Amino acid sequence: MREYKPLIKEFWRAGLFGGLDERYFRLVDRSTDMEEEVDWAVLDRGRVFESFLQIFNNQSNVHKEAYFDKMTHFDFKCLLPALLQVEDRMSMAHGLESRVPLLDHPLIEFLATVPADVKFEGGRMKHLLRLAYADTLPAAIANRRDKMGFPVPLKEWFAGELRDLVQDTFRSRHARHRPFMNADAVLENFESAGRFSRKIWGLLSLELWHQIFHDRAAHFRRMLAETPAPETVLIAGAAQ
Repeated sequence: MREYKPLIKEFWRAGLFGGLDERYFRLVDRSTDMEEEVDWAVLDRGRVFESFLQIFNNQSNVHKEAYFDKMTHFDFKCLLPALLQVEDRMSMAHGLESRVPLLDHPLIEFLATVPADVKFEGGRMKHLLRLAYADTLPAAIANRRDKMGFPVPLKEWFAGELRDLVQDTFRSRHARHRPFMNADAVLENFESAGRFSRKIWGLLSLELWHQIFHDRAAHFRRMLAETPAPETVLIAGAAQ
Protein backbone atom coordinates (compact mmCIF):
# COMPACT_ATOMS: atom_id res chain seq x y z
CA MET A 1 0.00 0.00 0.00
CA ARG A 2 3.02 2.31 0.18
CA GLU A 3 2.58 3.40 -3.43
CA TYR A 4 -0.97 4.54 -2.61
CA LYS A 5 0.11 6.88 0.19
CA PRO A 6 0.02 10.04 -1.97
CA LEU A 7 -3.52 9.21 -3.13
CA ILE A 8 -4.70 8.44 0.41
CA LYS A 9 -3.08 11.58 1.84
CA GLU A 10 -4.69 13.75 -0.81
CA PHE A 11 -8.10 12.18 -0.27
CA TRP A 12 -7.90 12.71 3.50
CA ARG A 13 -6.42 16.22 3.22
CA ALA A 14 -9.71 18.04 2.64
CA GLY A 15 -13.33 17.39 1.78
CA LEU A 16 -13.53 14.07 3.61
CA PHE A 17 -16.92 14.98 5.05
CA GLY A 18 -18.27 16.75 1.98
CA GLY A 19 -21.09 15.53 -0.22
CA LEU A 20 -20.87 12.13 -1.87
CA ASP A 21 -20.39 13.67 -5.30
CA GLU A 22 -17.61 15.96 -4.03
CA ARG A 23 -15.81 13.08 -2.35
CA TYR A 24 -15.90 10.90 -5.46
CA PHE A 25 -14.72 13.80 -7.61
CA ARG A 26 -11.71 14.20 -5.34
CA LEU A 27 -11.01 10.48 -5.65
CA VAL A 28 -10.88 10.54 -9.46
CA ASP A 29 -9.37 14.03 -9.81
CA ARG A 30 -5.73 13.81 -10.94
CA SER A 31 -5.07 17.55 -11.05
CA THR A 32 -4.69 18.26 -7.34
CA ASP A 33 -0.89 18.06 -7.49
CA MET A 34 -0.66 20.57 -10.36
CA GLU A 35 -1.34 23.79 -8.43
CA GLU A 36 2.01 25.33 -9.40
CA GLU A 37 2.15 23.97 -12.93
CA VAL A 38 -1.36 24.91 -14.07
CA ASP A 39 -3.20 28.22 -13.72
CA TRP A 40 -6.65 27.00 -12.77
CA ALA A 41 -8.04 30.52 -12.79
CA VAL A 42 -7.62 30.46 -16.57
CA LEU A 43 -9.03 26.97 -17.04
CA ASP A 44 -11.88 27.40 -14.51
CA ARG A 45 -11.82 24.21 -12.46
CA GLY A 46 -15.35 24.99 -11.26
CA ARG A 47 -16.75 24.30 -14.73
CA VAL A 48 -15.01 20.91 -14.72
CA PHE A 49 -16.74 20.03 -11.45
CA GLU A 50 -20.09 21.21 -12.85
CA SER A 51 -19.65 18.93 -15.86
CA PHE A 52 -18.83 16.07 -13.51
CA LEU A 53 -22.00 16.70 -11.49
CA GLN A 54 -24.19 16.60 -14.60
CA ILE A 55 -22.99 13.06 -15.34
CA PHE A 56 -22.64 11.79 -11.77
CA ASN A 57 -26.13 12.88 -10.72
CA ASN A 58 -27.87 12.12 -14.01
CA GLN A 59 -30.91 10.09 -12.97
CA SER A 60 -32.17 9.63 -16.54
CA ASN A 61 -29.67 6.80 -16.96
CA VAL A 62 -29.26 5.70 -13.36
CA HIS A 63 -32.67 5.19 -11.75
CA LYS A 64 -31.29 4.18 -8.37
CA GLU A 65 -30.02 6.38 -5.60
CA ALA A 66 -27.25 4.03 -4.43
CA TYR A 67 -23.85 5.69 -4.25
CA PHE A 68 -22.24 2.72 -6.02
CA ASP A 69 -24.64 3.08 -8.94
CA LYS A 70 -23.60 6.69 -9.46
CA MET A 71 -19.93 5.77 -9.21
CA THR A 72 -20.13 2.91 -11.69
CA HIS A 73 -22.27 5.01 -14.04
CA PHE A 74 -19.65 7.75 -14.10
CA ASP A 75 -16.87 5.20 -14.60
CA PHE A 76 -18.79 3.62 -17.47
CA LYS A 77 -19.44 6.94 -19.21
CA CYS A 78 -16.11 8.68 -18.67
CA LEU A 79 -13.33 6.33 -17.58
CA LEU A 80 -14.11 3.18 -19.55
CA PRO A 81 -13.68 4.74 -23.04
CA ALA A 82 -10.16 5.89 -22.13
CA LEU A 83 -9.35 2.51 -20.58
CA LEU A 84 -10.34 0.70 -23.78
CA GLN A 85 -8.70 3.22 -26.10
CA VAL A 86 -5.39 3.37 -24.26
CA GLU A 87 -4.87 0.25 -22.20
CA ASP A 88 -6.79 -2.38 -24.15
CA ARG A 89 -5.68 -1.39 -27.64
CA MET A 90 -2.09 -0.58 -26.72
CA SER A 91 -1.61 -3.73 -24.63
CA MET A 92 -2.93 -5.91 -27.47
CA ALA A 93 -0.72 -4.09 -29.97
CA HIS A 94 2.34 -5.07 -27.92
CA GLY A 95 1.30 -8.60 -26.91
CA LEU A 96 0.71 -7.65 -23.26
CA GLU A 97 -2.11 -9.44 -21.46
CA SER A 98 -3.95 -6.74 -19.56
CA ARG A 99 -7.07 -6.93 -17.43
CA VAL A 100 -10.02 -5.00 -18.80
CA PRO A 101 -13.73 -5.31 -17.90
CA LEU A 102 -16.07 -7.92 -19.33
CA LEU A 103 -18.05 -6.01 -21.96
CA ASP A 104 -20.53 -8.45 -23.45
CA HIS A 105 -23.42 -6.02 -23.91
CA PRO A 106 -26.28 -8.32 -22.73
CA LEU A 107 -24.26 -8.97 -19.57
CA ILE A 108 -23.71 -5.25 -19.00
CA GLU A 109 -27.38 -4.46 -19.57
CA PHE A 110 -28.41 -7.15 -17.11
CA LEU A 111 -25.97 -6.07 -14.40
CA ALA A 112 -27.14 -2.48 -14.73
CA THR A 113 -30.48 -3.70 -13.29
CA VAL A 114 -28.91 -5.51 -10.31
CA PRO A 115 -29.04 -3.50 -7.05
CA ALA A 116 -25.71 -2.24 -5.74
CA ASP A 117 -26.09 -4.06 -2.40
CA VAL A 118 -26.22 -7.33 -4.36
CA LYS A 119 -23.31 -6.58 -6.68
CA PHE A 120 -21.11 -5.36 -3.83
CA GLU A 121 -22.45 -7.44 -0.97
CA GLY A 122 -20.33 -6.93 2.12
CA GLY A 123 -18.09 -4.55 0.19
CA ARG A 124 -16.74 -7.51 -1.77
CA MET A 125 -15.52 -6.72 -5.25
CA LYS A 126 -16.61 -9.00 -8.12
CA HIS A 127 -19.04 -10.67 -5.71
CA LEU A 128 -21.41 -12.12 -8.35
CA LEU A 129 -18.53 -13.26 -10.53
CA ARG A 130 -16.98 -15.14 -7.62
CA LEU A 131 -20.32 -16.80 -6.86
CA ALA A 132 -20.93 -17.74 -10.49
CA TYR A 133 -17.58 -19.53 -10.76
CA ALA A 134 -17.31 -20.81 -7.20
CA ASP A 135 -17.45 -24.43 -8.43
CA THR A 136 -14.89 -23.81 -11.18
CA LEU A 137 -12.20 -21.53 -9.78
CA PRO A 138 -9.99 -22.79 -6.95
CA ALA A 139 -10.33 -20.76 -3.76
CA ALA A 140 -6.67 -19.74 -4.02
CA ILE A 141 -7.47 -17.90 -7.26
CA ALA A 142 -10.94 -16.60 -6.45
CA ASN A 143 -9.84 -15.16 -3.09
CA ARG A 144 -6.26 -14.11 -3.82
CA ARG A 145 -5.23 -10.73 -2.40
CA ASP A 146 -1.79 -10.26 -3.94
CA LYS A 147 -2.82 -8.92 -7.35
CA MET A 148 -1.05 -5.73 -8.36
CA GLY A 149 -1.39 -3.10 -11.04
CA PHE A 150 1.04 -2.67 -13.89
CA PRO A 151 2.52 0.79 -13.32
CA VAL A 152 4.77 2.30 -15.96
CA PRO A 153 8.08 3.78 -14.68
CA LEU A 154 7.46 7.11 -16.41
CA LYS A 155 9.66 9.10 -14.06
CA GLU A 156 12.63 6.80 -14.68
CA TRP A 157 12.13 7.06 -18.44
CA PHE A 158 11.81 10.84 -18.34
CA ALA A 159 14.94 11.11 -16.19
CA GLY A 160 16.83 8.77 -18.52
CA GLU A 161 16.60 8.30 -22.26
CA LEU A 162 13.60 10.64 -22.62
CA ARG A 163 15.10 13.46 -20.56
CA ASP A 164 16.03 15.55 -23.60
CA LEU A 165 12.50 15.25 -24.97
CA VAL A 166 10.99 16.54 -21.73
CA GLN A 167 13.53 19.34 -21.33
CA ASP A 168 13.33 20.52 -24.95
CA THR A 169 9.53 20.41 -24.99
CA PHE A 170 8.98 22.53 -21.87
CA ARG A 171 11.83 24.92 -22.64
CA SER A 172 10.47 25.69 -26.09
CA ARG A 173 9.15 29.16 -26.88
CA HIS A 174 5.62 27.87 -27.37
CA ALA A 175 5.54 26.05 -24.03
CA ARG A 176 6.77 29.11 -22.15
CA HIS A 177 3.93 31.25 -23.51
CA ARG A 178 0.97 29.00 -22.69
CA PRO A 179 -1.47 31.11 -20.64
CA PHE A 180 -2.59 28.13 -18.59
CA MET A 181 0.74 26.43 -17.83
CA ASN A 182 3.98 27.34 -16.07
CA ALA A 183 6.60 25.37 -18.00
CA ASP A 184 9.37 26.35 -15.57
CA ALA A 185 7.38 24.94 -12.64
CA VAL A 186 6.90 21.67 -14.54
CA LEU A 187 10.66 21.19 -14.78
CA GLU A 188 11.40 22.51 -11.28
CA ASN A 189 8.93 20.12 -9.65
CA PHE A 190 9.93 17.11 -11.71
CA GLU A 191 12.02 15.50 -8.95
CA SER A 192 9.28 15.88 -6.32
CA ALA A 193 6.74 13.92 -8.35
CA GLY A 194 5.99 10.39 -7.22
CA ARG A 195 7.72 7.48 -8.88
CA PHE A 196 4.62 6.49 -10.84
CA SER A 197 3.06 9.94 -11.08
CA ARG A 198 1.35 10.68 -14.38
CA LYS A 199 1.61 14.45 -13.96
CA ILE A 200 4.57 14.96 -16.30
CA TRP A 201 3.10 12.50 -18.79
CA GLY A 202 -0.22 14.34 -18.85
CA LEU A 203 1.33 17.80 -19.21
CA LEU A 204 3.81 16.56 -21.81
CA SER A 205 1.01 14.98 -23.87
CA LEU A 206 -1.00 18.19 -23.65
CA GLU A 207 1.93 20.36 -24.72
CA LEU A 208 2.88 18.10 -27.64
CA TRP A 209 -0.76 18.11 -28.78
CA HIS A 210 -0.75 21.90 -28.71
CA GLN A 211 2.49 22.09 -30.69
CA ILE A 212 1.36 19.60 -33.32
CA PHE A 213 -2.18 20.86 -33.85
CA HIS A 214 -2.99 24.14 -32.08
CA ASP A 215 0.24 25.95 -32.98
CA ARG A 216 -0.11 24.84 -36.59
CA ALA A 217 -3.77 25.80 -36.90
CA ALA A 218 -3.03 28.46 -39.54
CA HIS A 219 -1.16 25.88 -41.62
CA PHE A 220 -4.07 23.45 -41.46
CA ARG A 221 -6.54 26.19 -42.37
CA ARG A 222 -4.47 26.98 -45.48
CA MET A 223 -4.42 23.31 -46.41
CA LEU A 224 -8.18 23.16 -46.00
CA ALA A 225 -8.68 26.26 -48.13
CA GLU A 226 -6.46 24.87 -50.89
CA THR A 227 -8.18 21.47 -50.95
CA PRO A 228 -10.85 21.21 -53.68
CA ALA A 229 -14.36 20.48 -52.51
CA PRO A 230 -15.50 16.85 -53.10
CA GLU A 231 -18.15 17.89 -55.59
CA THR A 232 -15.54 19.83 -57.60
CA VAL A 233 -13.35 16.73 -57.82
CA LEU A 234 -16.31 14.61 -58.96
CA ILE A 235 -17.30 17.12 -61.66
CA ALA A 236 -13.70 17.34 -62.92
CA GLY A 237 -13.42 13.55 -63.01
CA ALA A 238 -16.68 13.20 -64.92
CA ALA A 239 -15.55 15.81 -67.44
CA GLN A 240 -12.35 13.87 -68.12
